[in-house]
Amino acid sequence: MLLIRAVLVVLAVSTPALGQTPAAPDDAKAQAFYEFMMARRLGASGDAAGSMAALQRAQKLDPDSAEIAAEMAGAHARQDQAQSAILQADRALKLDAENVEAHQVLAQIYAAWAEGSGPVPGGETQAGVRLKAIDHLVAIQKSPVMAVDPNLQMTLGRLQLRAGRTADAVPILERVAAQAPWAAEPLALLHEAYVSSGKIEEAEKALVGAAQINPRYWAQLGQFYERGNQWAEAAEAYDQAVKNMRQPSRDVQLRLVTALLNVEDGGPRARAVLADLLKANPNDVRALYLMSSVERADGDLRAAETAARKIVTADPANVTGLYALVQILFERYDFKQVVDVVAPFAKDPAARSKGREVEGAAVLVQLGIAQQQLAQWDASIAAFTSAKALTPRDLEIDAYLVQAHLAARRFDRAEALARENLARTPDQPRMIRLRAQALAKGGKLAEALRLMEAGAASNPASREFIVGLADLYADQKRTDDAVRMLEQARKTFGDDEVLTMRMATAYEAGGKLAEAERELRRLMNDDPLNASALNSLSYMLADRGTRLGEAVDLAQRAVKIEPGNPSYLDTLGWALFKQGKADEADVPLAKAAGVLTANSVIQDHHGDVLARRGRGVDAIAAWERALAGDGEQIDRAAIEKKIKAARARVK
Repeated sequence: MLLIRAVLVVLAVSTPALGQTPAAPDDAKAQAFYEFMMARRLGASGDAAGSMAALQRAQKLDPDSAEIAAEMAGAHARQDQAQSAILQADRALKLDAENVEAHQVLAQIYAAWAEGSGPVPGGETQAGVRLKAIDHLVAIQKSPVMAVDPNLQMTLGRLQLRAGRTADAVPILERVAAQAPWAAEPLALLHEAYVSSGKIEEAEKALVGAAQINPRYWAQLGQFYERGNQWAEAAEAYDQAVKNMRQPSRDVQLRLVTALLNVEDGGPRARAVLADLLKANPNDVRALYLMSSVERADGDLRAAETAARKIVTADPANVTGLYALVQILFERYDFKQVVDVVAPFAKDPAARSKGREVEGAAVLVQLGIAQQQLAQWDASIAAFTSAKALTPRDLEIDAYLVQAHLAARRFDRAEALARENLARTPDQPRMIRLRAQALAKGGKLAEALRLMEAGAASNPASREFIVGLADLYADQKRTDDAVRMLEQARKTFGDDEVLTMRMATAYEAGGKLAEAERELRRLMNDDPLNASALNSLSYMLADRGTRLGEAVDLAQRAVKIEPGNPSYLDTLGWALFKQGKADEADVPLAKAAGVLTANSVIQDHHGDVLARRGRGVDAIAAWERALAGDGEQIDRAAIEKKIKAARARVK
């Protein structure tokens, strides 16, 4: 009887006479149902206020109806009355825990808050409302509503992903992607989920698919490749992003340039993109910096310097411009100009690098290295100390500080600094190695060896310990031990140029010249333009006065490859000097000595050349610089003897 009556009511509501309002039934529940249907009708016609009034009348007539409460929750939600919607949805669920509409309303409200659509109410957190949204969506996951609405499924997958529940998110998002192959967002979310799961290949495929559907994802794909150092793929993705933008963004174009800089033969394309950007904005600092990098990579240091100086001219305190310019000056071995350029910045680095402290610290590190080459020990230490103040957590700068004290021959202070650093952060193989160097140079060889041998024994997979111990053995002419450690390094880490050069050095230090030459020639056979190997073999021959013609030839080849390298110029000058050609030797050696004023060996060599040419006063000055320099690989007593003899001759 009740069912028949309900049907009659529906018919009465749905088929009123034209221009007439249907009569309300007498029974309270039936009347409530009538108001419920009227509310829907009024809502459909756009009368939100009338619809809400009808729902309120319906709820008053039938307060135990979950459907009415859920309908009211939806009406409040559509009017952005979130708290009222929550109250009604909660009421509906108390009456019927499986009410789909109530769960859906609550899920949508909590999901909106979780994803940043408006502030999260007091007493709630973003993570908390996210979990509430997930719970309500899971509750209706098997309902027809969820089955036919990919957006709801995707919302659940996205929320699970943001909550860190990747394993739950992946199957949901895979299902949505299969159901809606025309949609890019499920694939983009799947990409995130796969990355979180460590499934990099699947992540790449998902994002490629998203980009093919919606070009706005090409830039994101480029960033994905960039993080994996897949520069060719990154360049292609960014290129697609630029081509698919009506007005390509500056950021994407600059990212394209960065990727091209890391691709062989990418320079011309990078230069063209930058030229267009600079045409629109000639003072674009980032574009000028990248243009400087492009020109430097192409070997055009003049053009690179021009771009860098444009930044500095426009803004003398600009850290990016200074960093670009300093890199160019370093390639020219122009350490004096590095000091001149950076000196104004170094007076107040904190103020001038505010917001760009990492770049500021990098500039100060370059300044400190340049000052070391010029034997400006105190200034160098001050530069590294300022760099550390800008980036207090940078352990790399701590290492530079220790090295600066080592270069200044302040071995006790270097060891103390290393020990203090290790007390704060014990797991630093490089710092342990530096401490061992300080101990060894300070005359505590046994302690240095114990330190490095313990490190190598407990960390056999640490290249820093293995190679560092080999270097220490080589310095002590324990050739067999050094070679044994380097062979271990080759087996553990694979052979490379660095290990081969160290092997040659170890053999040479132990007097095994044939073995040293074999290692160097192996490098030269693999790469005839390996300037480092050419220079090392040349110096080994010249220093021992053997095969001097070949030594000169090898040094000339090295200098031709890197014309301004002061170490190579020194080798060439020394080989010529050993041939008895002091006048010819003075040209390259003077250049080398003028650049590396703190290099004791080079200053000693130049003093010998000057003395041979009869320039006794200049020779004494060079030898004195050798004694004041880094002190590496020189016989101090022998130099002092030469100075004494030269002074006697000058008198």
